Amino acid sequence: MTTLTIQVKDNDTEFLLEVLKRIDAKIIQNSKKQELLDGIKQGIQEAREIKNGKIAPLSLKDI
Repeated sequence: MTTLTIQVKDNDTEFLLEVLKRIDAKIIQNSKKQELLDGIKQGIQEAREIKNGKIAPLSLKDI
């Protein structure tokens, strides 16, 4: 087995991960920046769903 470390542009990351998954490559560590961006993206989606009434708003009990 070979371990490979590479750098790609941020907008190419998802494409490359999909290619690697198709050949059953093991992803050891995702980009920390990508994890942060994914968290922000999820938070924005949840905020929109709360605004549109699709999910209940959060309260202090949720903390």
